[in-house]
Amino acid sequence: MENNNYVIFDILGVKHNGLANSFMFEKDAQCIISDDAYIYKIVLSADISRATFYLQDSLEITKDQVPEMINYLSLYLGNIMISLLKNCLHYSSALLKPMLRLSVVHLSEMDHITLNDHFQMRDSVSICSTFSNGNEMLEKWVQEVEISHYASKNDKYDILFLLLQGESIVQKYMAMYAYLMSLVKEIYSNPNESQKQVVKYVCENCSRVGIQIVKSPCNRPGAKADEEEDQFTALRNKIGHPTQVNSYVNVDESAVNQLASIICCAIEDISFTNNIV
Repeated sequence: MENNNYVIFDILGVKHNGLANSFMFEKDAQCIISDDAYIYKIVLSADISRATFYLQDSLEITKDQVPEMINYLSLYLGNIMISLLKNCLHYSSALLKPMLRLSVVHLSEMDHITLNDHFQMRDSVSICSTFSNGNEMLEKWVQEVEISHYASKNDKYDILFLLLQGESIVQKYMAMYAYLMSLVKEIYSNPNESQKQVVKYVCENCSRVGIQIVKSPCNRPGAKADEEEDQFTALRNKIGHPTQVNSYVNVDESAVNQLASIICCAIEDISFTNNIV
C-alpha cells in the first residue's frame, strides 16, 4: 500500500501528439530515495506530465512547515529537469520546454491544504521516442540532484528555462548563445564577451554532456584565416552573418537542446561567490 502522504506536480510544456517531438516511457518510472528527509519515492508518469513525491512514513510536519517542504520538493524537481536537459543527447530531437506547477498536496494528518501562488514554480521541457528504461533514466536524473547548488543559482537556471519558451527557434537559439557568452565571460573573469571564449569553453567542456566537437573555419566577419569555431558558434554566425540576402539557415531542436546542455554546464561552473548579488 502506498504512503498516504504525497505531493504531485504537473509538468507542462511537453507535447504528446504522437509525432517526432514527443518523449515518453513505456510505463510510469519510479525511483526509491533512501536517504532524503522528505522523500520516500518519486513516480514520473509515462508521458512525463506528472511527478508524484511519496513522503517518508515517519515524517511529521505541521501546517506551518508545509511551504518549506513544498519549496524543497520544487527545487528537487527543478534539479531533475536540469538533468533532463543535460542528458538530452539521448533524445536530442525532442522539443524541450519544462514548466512545473504544484497540483496536489495530500497529508493524511491535515484536513485541508491551500495551494498558494507562491508554491508554483517557473520552469519549461518540450520532449516521438518511447523508452523502456524509464526507471534507469529517472534514477540517473535523481543521482545528479544537488539542492544547494540549484538553489544558489536558481535565477540563472530560470533565465535558461525562460529562453527555452521562445516561439521562434532561430531567435531562441540566438538568445541562448548570447546567454552562454555572458556566462563564459563570468567564468573566465574577462572584461568583455567574445566568441573566442565561447569556442574555448565549448571545446573544453562539451564532452561532459556527451557532445562531440566539430570545428570549422570561422565564418565571422574579420576572423583570421586560421581561426576555427565550434558547431554552435558556426551556426550562430551563419544566422547572424548570412552569406546571401534572404538566405535560410536551418535550426533544429537538436541544436537548441545541445546548446541548453552546454549552458547547464556553464551555470554549474559559475562560482557561488560570483553569483551573490
